[in-house]
Amino acid sequence: MTDLQSNAPKTNCLQVTVISKKDFEKLYKQYAPFVLRVCYALCKDETLAADMVQDIFCSIWDRRLTLSVSGSWENYLYRSAKYQYFNHERSLTRFRVVKDDVLAGSDVWDDSTNLHIDYNDLKNKVNELVAKLPDQCRKVYNMSRSEGLKTDEISRELSLSEKTVKNHLTKALGFLRRNIESLLVLFLLAA
Repeated sequence: MTDLQSNAPKTNCLQVTVISKKDFEKLYKQYAPFVLRVCYALCKDETLAADMVQDIFCSIWDRRLTLSVSGSWENYLYRSAKYQYFNHERSLTRFRVVKDDVLAGSDVWDDSTNLHIDYNDLKNKVNELVAKLPDQCRKVYNMSRSEGLKTDEISRELSLSEKTVKNHLTKALGFLRRNIESLLVLFLLAA
């Protein structure tokens, strides 16, 4: 490698290639601090600048057999740092566009998960309240609400008068209404 020495002439017609590991190590030791300063000046982020330097030198190593640099390494590495920074910014812009598209496509205010959780909590509380009803009253309520049976069907199945079935339903619904109202007040206070 001919242009690694700091006192080497910097001409535009000079063709430089890196083939050996030793040449690459010299190049890295000599120019990595310079490239780091350039990258940091562009992005103002130490970690990002170090990553950019790493990417630049990895690219040089990967292309060492085909890379031909016209002019000085300083100029080449300065341009590489600028291109690396511009590529990073372009990637960030693409990421932001995709993120904005995804957010625009989804309802940010979609609260369906919370509503589903609240619904399940309320349903569990109602089931707990139903479990507190007297046996016959609970049986009538479940047949009416869970199984969808009508009053006359429940009365036939349980051998009760329709009036008794209606009384059990009225009692169950009144009990649930009173207790659910207090649950809703507590729920609204907690929200």
